[in-house]
Amino acid sequence: MRKLSDYIGQSLSIIQKSFWKREYEIRSDTELIGEFKYPKFFSERVECKVGNDTFEFKRPHIFSDKIEIIKSGYQRPIAKLQSNFFASKGIVELPRGVKVKMKFGAFNNKAEIYLGENDLIAIVKNKFSLKEKSDIMIEKRTEILDEYPWILFLAFYFLLLKRRNSGVTH
Repeated sequence: MRKLSDYIGQSLSIIQKSFWKREYEIRSDTELIGEFKYPKFFSERVECKVGNDTFEFKRPHIFSDKIEIIKSGYQRPIAKLQSNFFASKGIVELPRGVKVKMKFGAFNNKAEIYLGENDLIAIVKNKFSLKEKSDIMIEKRTEILDEYPWILFLAFYFLLLKRRNSGVTH
């Protein structure tokens, strides 16, 4: 599998496989990069498969403003997303003290991923259609996306949560 930094300038998309299922794929023009699915219909827990690794995104409890990222087969989270009260910003705490910031659009249509304060890495932008669809633009080559490719799915997952809760912050 290619590194995500190699996709600079190419169009990547997250596409819902079927209108009736909550299963998504991240694709380039030529290949499948990863899969993202809800194992149960009303579940908030998500399984994300990128390459040979499988991760799980979940909130510790229903009113939590945190999302934990757990590697499949383990119980402790490897990373956490902590959002602010209005769910307009979030900080992903990665291993070794690295922090990635996310900013979310006002109408739940866009997520921007930053390394530091103003160093834009990628943008996930929702498109209007019957099935969920988002475009991804990778702005900068960085080791963070290569080492943690699930960050793009995490931004998309948070946008889905915000849309599902229809403006409610958590």
